Amino acid sequence: MSDPHLGSGSSANPNLVLTLVYFLTIAAILIGTAVYFIVMARITDPEVRLMELITTQREVQHLIDNLSSQFSNFWRLPLRWRSMKPYYTHQTLSWIFILALVASVVVLIVALALDLAQVARISTLTYVVSLNALFMVRQHLYYIRRTYLTYDAEHYLVLDTTKFYYFDWSVFNIVQIGILIIEFLQLLSFPIRDLLDALYLSKNQELNGNSDGSDTASFIIGIITMFANLSSKFYVIQFWFLVSVIGCIVLVMTVIHTYNAMRPHRPIAIYWVKYLLPLANLLYLPMLVMLIGSAACLSKIGTEDASDSSSGLLRCDSPSVVKPLYLALTVVAYTAGYVILTAFVTSFDRIPIKGEIHYKSQGVAFLKNMSMLLSIDFLLVANSYRHIRSILSLVIVLSMVCFNINTQPCFVEQINYWRTYGFCCILWVALIVTMLTNEASTLLDTGTGGVVSALAVGAVILLVLFITMRCIWRAPAQTNSIVDIDQTCIHMRIAAQPRDGDANKEVIRYVAQVLTIPKTCIQLVHGQRSRSKTVELLTEKHTIDDVTATFKANIQRQ
Repeated sequence: MSDPHLGSGSSANPNLVLTLVYFLTIAAILIGTAVYFIVMARITDPEVRLMELITTQREVQHLIDNLSSQFSNFWRLPLRWRSMKPYYTHQTLSWIFILALVASVVVLIVALALDLAQVARISTLTYVVSLNALFMVRQHLYYIRRTYLTYDAEHYLVLDTTKFYYFDWSVFNIVQIGILIIEFLQLLSFPIRDLLDALYLSKNQELNGNSDGSDTASFIIGIITMFANLSSKFYVIQFWFLVSVIGCIVLVMTVIHTYNAMRPHRPIAIYWVKYLLPLANLLYLPMLVMLIGSAACLSKIGTEDASDSSSGLLRCDSPSVVKPLYLALTVVAYTAGYVILTAFVTSFDRIPIKGEIHYKSQGVAFLKNMSMLLSIDFLLVANSYRHIRSILSLVIVLSMVCFNINTQPCFVEQINYWRTYGFCCILWVALIVTMLTNEASTLLDTGTGGVVSALAVGAVILLVLFITMRCIWRAPAQTNSIVDIDQTCIHMRIAAQPRDGDANKEVIRYVAQVLTIPKTCIQLVHGQRSRSKTVELLTEKHTIDDVTATFKANIQRQ
């Protein structure tokens, strides 16, 4: 079956180009990762490399322990009401979602057997949403138990209170920033694609099928975000590639776990697992969204949305595609891929190194799950419920903004600040899309130029607001003062800019003034480039109690 979206006079097949770009990008990432670590291993001093290997093995073992704990917590579901204490809400919700999973699987099997397209689509949506909700509930319960009920609780409490202000421009951090940018573009593509769908339909109604601009924009978005917009021929290739990759991951995990359990005295070395984390973070959304897109495309066949599909992620309406087989394999592959990848990228918890960009695993878990819910909302909810889909997308993105502000999932404050700006831009785009797609006439009256202008103006206004807030937030105080004293630190306002060490010098001068000791008796030990600083008193004149009492007395005099 020919793809109706391919131009008959084009010299190159855009779907073939996009497919090659997709696979070449994955190959380049794999080869680049391997080359980087090989080169670093050769140029690093052997003793340093040995110490790094020991540290890596310790961190990976911690990751494996966390991964094992997550899976153990996932399956540990009590049946009796008394056994659920004190987590009644988590356990009850878990059983509700499990029942929804079982019911949706039964209904999906019956719908595929009887060729009930609309029922198959609803049951697929119910299954995917229930799976994500179940995993989110179980992960939240895991984090509660891990923080307060494990032998390593102090480790996680330290993680919750660690913050840095600056980061270094190392290769590792540049890769992390690149992953953040790609993640931003991937999330932004969902409302943009919804807008392209609405624009495509509006132009079809007015211009009798002229949609070259929409197809071009969708093609460009597919290259940037790695969400390939494939024809039916290349859909089959990509589908079996994704299923094979997930199958290999499951097989490798099973073999390593079984071998190490049977031969604990000679286990397989797994230090290399750490180096797969950036790769897993980068390919997390593309792989899982492709499977969601496959389920969306297959479940559209035979429904009203099949004729309206314009810039959908995948093309699957082909005689070579057996819908029951492909949909069943898609659901199984998504289940395995989502559970394994989400648990893997949220199991790495180590004490962060100053200057490196790392994240709290609980923050990673929430944002990854909400990203998947956003993709499910845009891909699986029917076009006839476009208004509900838009409202849900606003709620999801707004939740991500609030969570990022409240919990600060990255240890580096600058990353949290600009990541919040990215989420706000996505929220603005989703809001504009919601307003413009309510009525086809509104979108046509606005025009492509008006839509682009509205999106660009909103992003610029948000940027100006964030820069202004950042300047106000970083503005120095008029005078030095002590704000508060708690069990771990003394909170101060310093009348100096954090530039060229001026703030550090002012901290030393002010502490010396309050304690009435020479500045030479105070040494800044940690935090030269951070808002959290540690000073050491090179004198025995003051004890800790004396220092605390002096600062408290200073607060009362202010």
